[in-house]
Amino acid sequence: MIITVAALQALRTGFRTLFNNALKEAKPLYAAMTTTVTSSTKVETYGFLGDFPIFRKWLGPKRIKSMQEKAYQLTNDDFEATIGIHKNKIKDDNLGLYGPMVSGWAQDAGALADRLAFEALADGHLRPCYDGQNFFDTDHPMGPDDTATSNMSGASAVQPWYLLDCSKPLKPILYQDREAPHFHMVTDMEDSHVFQTGEYLMGAEARGAAGYTFWQLAHRSTATLNEANYVAAKAAMAALKNDENESLAVKPTHLVVGTSNVAAARNLIEKANLAGGESNIYFKDVILVEAPRLP
Repeated sequence: MIITVAALQALRTGFRTLFNNALKEAKPLYAAMTTTVTSSTKVETYGFLGDFPIFRKWLGPKRIKSMQEKAYQLTNDDFEATIGIHKNKIKDDNLGLYGPMVSGWAQDAGALADRLAFEALADGHLRPCYDGQNFFDTDHPMGPDDTATSNMSGASAVQPWYLLDCSKPLKPILYQDREAPHFHMVTDMEDSHVFQTGEYLMGAEARGAAGYTFWQLAHRSTATLNEANYVAAKAAMAALKNDENESLAVKPTHLVVGTSNVAAARNLIEKANLAGGESNIYFKDVILVEAPRLP
């Protein structure tokens, strides 16, 4: 192949098409538990409701729920994958491995939001949310007296499993999309890197971050995943109230488990009948999400 600007642009177009096609084939799991927002700057600051607004009988003046600005900031991270194609490989038309490599980048890029969202869930006991406490914590301030409230249970008997209420407009996990994954390739024959190394650089880039909305919508447990502990976790979520001592009506819709808890979760949620033949009252009680990125 003779290297010309037109030939390089055609090569870039072919690789970009491979990238975009493979990107469309990604099947991430994060969407059900995540609210995605478009970011326009490196750091976004969010204001969250200090309490869930609840309809009440209108007697006298309205009680106005104000938006409480919290110092919760989420910083976008940069992601990239880059490689150089030597001009001699282009001349010799020795490009067979680069197409699959580009498709592999796209698959990984398509899973980026998935990876960040599940990392946020897994690290929720280590990373703060809007109230300054870790997203999963034992002493979230709640109610008029800032009573310490927990959204965790268990004593590390097993790897964590999670109950999430994904029925609200705001899902528990927040994904901040600054730049969707996109493909680049240098086609300038006078580029300094090409001159010095003989390599035409190509790669993919993306920017984003994952964080949290309301901790009340999620519960983390390291207790053995069985009926008793599942019921206890649901009850803890259902018991949550606002500053006026009214129920938040939190009800889990999803059970998220990693690889080590899949069997227990399937027995609990996906078996229509128990071992003795009686009906399983928790059959399809929530949607089961099996997350291979979690332990």
